[in-house]
Amino acid sequence: MADRTLEFIDIDAEEEDLPKKKKKVNLTEKELGERYDDTSARILQDRNDFMLPQIRDLVDKQRWINLRPDYQRRHRWDKVKQSRLIESLLMNAPVPPIFLYETELSRYEVMDGQQRLASIVDFYKGKLALQGLSVWSALEGRKYSELPTHLKRGLDRRRVSAVILLAESSPKTADDFPDIRKEIFERLNTGGTALNHQELRNCVFAGAFNKLIIELARGARFCQMWDIPPYDKNIDSKGRVSEALRDNILFQTMADCQIVLRFFAFRDAANVKGSVKRMLDNSMRKRRNVSEIEIQQLRNVFDSRLRTVHAIFGKDAFKLPAQRGGKHSRPLFDALMIAVDRLWNKRTGLIRAKSKVRAKIKALLSREKYYEIIIGRPNTADAVKARIALVEKSLRSAIS
Repeated sequence: MADRTLEFIDIDAEEEDLPKKKKKVNLTEKELGERYDDTSARILQDRNDFMLPQIRDLVDKQRWINLRPDYQRRHRWDKVKQSRLIESLLMNAPVPPIFLYETELSRYEVMDGQQRLASIVDFYKGKLALQGLSVWSALEGRKYSELPTHLKRGLDRRRVSAVILLAESSPKTADDFPDIRKEIFERLNTGGTALNHQELRNCVFAGAFNKLIIELARGARFCQMWDIPPYDKNIDSKGRVSEALRDNILFQTMADCQIVLRFFAFRDAANVKGSVKRMLDNSMRKRRNVSEIEIQQLRNVFDSRLRTVHAIFGKDAFKLPAQRGGKHSRPLFDALMIAVDRLWNKRTGLIRAKSKVRAKIKALLSREKYYEIIIGRPNTADAVKARIALVEKSLRSAIS
């Protein structure tokens, strides 16, 4: 029932790295005691219970609870899982507490419990018709407004417990202790189930570069080329996401952001070593504190390369040929984007010769040995280098 029981989704087939041993910090007993006594390192908690109508009001007004802080995962529960939560509340069955962080006095953001809160709000606002119930199957297909009055009153009395991390928990400095919100969020979501790699990066490496990745993944051209419902038509002014966007697997799992990150990670030739997971992590880690000028430069680089790939190959640039299944391919994205980036000084010639360029790539994908190099190999450093080099060579030959 808890948000934390979602199954792990390996969105990027990143090879796991062996855990590294952390360097031991030697402190005296006195220093250890002082560190413990330092209230900046202590997590101050409070507990409260919220009635369901109160939750609806708090979330709907968006003045009290930020349901989607930067480090949160995106909505994932389907209608059946949402309905099972409502059924549990009708039964007065135990429901795990939500975790809130007090950003300032009596203002909160949700650290854990986003799915439960969204389900409750959707049901009260008539966006959820119950389905897949086991005990209350007689309510199948009903919305809140369609419940008998007695059941409505009973549901209105139900409460959800909240563990609140008080604003005083924030560290005085970031040198000794990490951002408490992100630290706790990661711990909450790496127990029974957890976030996929990109969701963890979104939490651990939050900052200007992470926000840029999210922004680029919302771009109209990027969404068109990856068949993601456009953001301007699927997210309203209050941040509410349409069902079409919410159900899109790339958006749902933050795979759209991971695709953007792959460009920056593989563009840096010195970074292409070790596992893909390490490459992506390193790319975010080293850009965590980039300046606004650097952010603008990175934004321009991505947008211009994507625009050029679109000009040459069209909106289906990252789709495999029909005989290969016609699906989107991240390895193909890697190869085309980085090859165009390496041939940036020849972009005008590539666009002029786009018919020949497209024919070259189509020929590569039609031959088994080349298809295997571009698409079929595992995500390793050598495979990444090989696919990019092959496509770059093919593009060069098209304009030589």
